[in-house]
Amino acid sequence: MSTIFVSYRRDDSSGHAGRLYDRLADRFGKDKLFRDIDHISYGEDFVEALDEAVGSCKALIAVIGPTWLTAKDKRGRRRLDNSHDFVRIEIESALSRGIPIFPVLVNNGEMPDIDELPESISGLARRQALEISETRVDYDVGQLIKVLEAKVGPALKPVDTGRLADTAHAAVTPIE
Repeated sequence: MSTIFVSYRRDDSSGHAGRLYDRLADRFGKDKLFRDIDHISYGEDFVEALDEAVGSCKALIAVIGPTWLTAKDKRGRRRLDNSHDFVRIEIESALSRGIPIFPVLVNNGEMPDIDELPESISGLARRQALEISETRVDYDVGQLIKVLEAKVGPALKPVDTGRLADTAHAAVTPIE
């Protein structure tokens, strides 16, 4: 059973999601995290595995990069408009279960407006987002870890506050 589910689009933010996963795994332990490429076996039903994993987590991190909202499928349709889109399924599942969702903006990603999202995931737009900047990754991830600890319990290792104290403050994107 994973405690933290990391949701992302591979073509939008896989590298950032991987770095974030590694840092969180270092703090909480790999057994407390879920990321599709690490936890879904070949031949396993992807939708069932996602639903089970989201259902057993205490928090979902939605990694949002620059094309998260506008990503298109092979036919040129916006992926979020497809009810079978995996990212949409993950967020719908978390919202329907009341699981806290933490939007994390990477690589100049922006929070979508409520009217840009399908109704079933429009609640995502009401969540406060944290930006992880390339110039202050340690500080920003440290802030995320502190918030996650309040929801899922203490990390295995404490946040290195000595390194964090020398960096700028976190940029939190307010909801307008």
